[in-house]
Amino acid sequence: MEYVGLVSAISSMASVPALIIWGNLSDKIKRRKIFIVIGFMGSFLSLLLVLFVHDMPSYISMLIMFQVLAMASVPVSTLLILENSEQSTWSKVMGKFNSYSAIGTVIGLGIGVLILTFFGGIGDMLIPYLYVIAAWFYLIAGIISIMVLKEPKNEIKRERIGYLFAIHIIERVRYFPTHLVHIPGKENKIRIPGHLKIYLITTLILMMGFQLFFIPYPVFVIKKMNASENDIYIMYLLNSLFSAATFIPAGKYINYIGSNRMLSISTAIRVILFLSMGVLSFFVFDTVGYLLFFILMYGVFGGIWSFIGISEVTSISNMATTAIRGKVIGYYNSLNGVGQIIGAGLSGFIAYDISYSFDFILSAIIVLTGLMIIIYSKPPDIKYSRKTINVQS
Repeated sequence: MEYVGLVSAISSMASVPALIIWGNLSDKIKRRKIFIVIGFMGSFLSLLLVLFVHDMPSYISMLIMFQVLAMASVPVSTLLILENSEQSTWSKVMGKFNSYSAIGTVIGLGIGVLILTFFGGIGDMLIPYLYVIAAWFYLIAGIISIMVLKEPKNEIKRERIGYLFAIHIIERVRYFPTHLVHIPGKENKIRIPGHLKIYLITTLILMMGFQLFFIPYPVFVIKKMNASENDIYIMYLLNSLFSAATFIPAGKYINYIGSNRMLSISTAIRVILFLSMGVLSFFVFDTVGYLLFFILMYGVFGGIWSFIGISEVTSISNMATTAIRGKVIGYYNSLNGVGQIIGAGLSGFIAYDISYSFDFILSAIIVLTGLMIIIYSKPPDIKYSRKTINVQS
């Protein structure tokens, strides 16, 4: 179990400098398409190395290479889409982009489920070939990007669109980070207000608690309930489906009750569920019903994340003034990355050296700490709207 947390932390740490380097390089040479191609082709080549992996060091090396090369496309992907679109259509275009991404995630997980269902008898020998299949999909994407993508007509500075990117950050319940759009830098010298700094630190605490729970969860289900690879794929599939299904409703409800109130409610629900799972883990029974319950709960957690993620970025984006919005979103992304690394790094050792139950309960305590900071600091509650921003004192 400690290897899972260690691998997750190492891969995350490898991605951070890679994102900064690729993002700055794309801005410097003023090209986008080439980095998309590098990301896809690099992912293809690095994942094929799984055929030569025979121990943990070589596996970690493969993941680091994958992270470094795959991250080439991340800082420029959304920029490429927006720079090839009229500003009046940005919301519509971004909505389609995220819908297609969600559909792709579900299809990919569905293919994995089918493969494991029909060829599961092969056992552990099948897993490397899933990497190979994924590699060929990256190759196809790379070829299509060469043929179809065009360099943007207009150049957009990252700080202008931080609010658009932030809304689409997805909780990393697998083992890789999702998006880092804006790198904190010296774009302006305007200071961030104290209440906003507290809020940003709180998001770090929350993410650390979330990762402390989610990283060992699949391993717990495998070891304690004898879940198969197929069961884990179904678990991830449900998580993605629940997230995709609740994204639009989350935005609508936040518009009615306010972003910070929604964040408090959603986080409180997670605290209760984390504690409940921690207590239940003391009384695990190797039964089909128990396994199905834990798989279903993983999907529920994905649905709750839609409300938490949108609430956070809505509040942060709207509490910040236009002059510092890009800078603040950059810090939000960075602090979330730090929370992921800390949570992932600690989770394996805590779950292995102490117990999964303690790990789950500790994650609930950490998340509860973040919730209490939000309640105590009383940040202004902001209603989410795609066209207007309303702040209620």
